[in-house]
Amino acid sequence: MKYLLIFIGVIIFVFVVRLGELQTQPGRYQNYWDRRNQLPARNNQILYIALGDSTAQGIGANKPDNGYPGLIADKLEAEYGKPVRLINLSKSGAKIDHALEVQLPKLKDHEINKSTILTIEIGANDMKSFEPGKFESEMDSLMSQLPKQTTISDIPYFGGGLFRNLEPNVEKANKIMYKLAEKHGFKLASLHDKIKANSGPRTFAADYFHPSTYGYKTNWAPVFIETLDAAK
Repeated sequence: MKYLLIFIGVIIFVFVVRLGELQTQPGRYQNYWDRRNQLPARNNQILYIALGDSTAQGIGANKPDNGYPGLIADKLEAEYGKPVRLINLSKSGAKIDHALEVQLPKLKDHEINKSTILTIEIGANDMKSFEPGKFESEMDSLMSQLPKQTTISDIPYFGGGLFRNLEPNVEKANKIMYKLAEKHGFKLASLHDKIKANSGPRTFAADYFHPSTYGYKTNWAPVFIETLDAAK
């Protein structure tokens, strides 16, 4: 019994440490991307711009580059043999209105052409206060303004995490998203179904909401990469 209690205590201690570390990530990861965004352009580079919320920041991963944008950038460099300039315009806690009012205008600061790669996952933070009409209006506006080569994901699966009670909202939101994607000519990355099929403790960070390093590697990055590859 003594050793069992010690073991349980160690597990609790590790969980508390990881949860505490996770709570420091938004500020640290934002600073990382802000600095990286200022790096000068290189010759013959691939420009990749990530928009979105905390998942684009890589929150939950053991370092910012192990979120899905960093993994996508690594894959692009390996595939094309060229440097990738990753500009990350995302923001932890961002909702659709932030993408519309803050992130989209920043695209004007970059020379975007047909070869520029863009990704976005947004809307997950809108699920707590989900209103179908408002969601559809904002998402419609967003899709109408995004460059047509942008890879957009649907809303991720909430059923396996801490906020599983919001999954009905997610399902309604995704029906709206697929309708709007057809209207605007986008093919959505099916993030929801991928996570639902591979959801468990290992795929979540300590808060049981954000993806873990493993979750980004096995669920998030592959879905975006598969959709990018299909669009070639």
